[in-house]
Amino acid sequence: MLLLLAAVVSCTAAVWGLALHLERKPPVVVRAAKTLKESAAAFYGTSQVSYDHLAFFLHGCLPLLYAASDSGHPLLPLAQGLVDPEIYRAAEQRLRSASPELKANQMTQSLALTGFADVVADSQSGRAAAYVRGFIAVTVRNSGVTFFPWRAQVIIEANPLGRLNPYPFYVIGLETKTGPEALAWDTTHDNRGLLNPRSP
Repeated sequence: MLLLLAAVVSCTAAVWGLALHLERKPPVVVRAAKTLKESAAAFYGTSQVSYDHLAFFLHGCLPLLYAASDSGHPLLPLAQGLVDPEIYRAAEQRLRSASPELKANQMTQSLALTGFADVVADSQSGRAAAYVRGFIAVTVRNSGVTFFPWRAQVIIEANPLGRLNPYPFYVIGLETKTGPEALAWDTTHDNRGLLNPRSP
């Protein structure tokens, strides 16, 4: 019994002694590894814009500016409110000018996006820019498909979400290239200067 009591007393004294020692020891800060979300943000170049939201928005917006067939371009009006009016008018004029050829050859045209790179953002202006890769698919009389490389530098502006505006972004700048020029642009494009105050 006395041995058990002595063991308890000695253990208690050891615990108190260790506590007094640790009280005088400076704290040690252990930095944890980045979370998956932080790692993804670092990988895609910015933590100020959600890559998933950006990709989802552009996948739903940009193809509307190119979808056409021999019956017209009925999807284009869906882009109203998503892009700057000048961008919309340019797309409308381009599709209208191509309409006779589409009808004569029973052609269809569509845009598919394949990737986004060099995403940069400016929290002060609420703007972001991205380099978008994709291709335009053209069919002629349903006999086959021809693919044309397509690239774009896109500038978007953050939108406050609400009942009247369910979209988080608004396209304010769009520069595109198709064909060999698009492939050459992969090595020369630069998004770093797109978010200055003089951006459109």
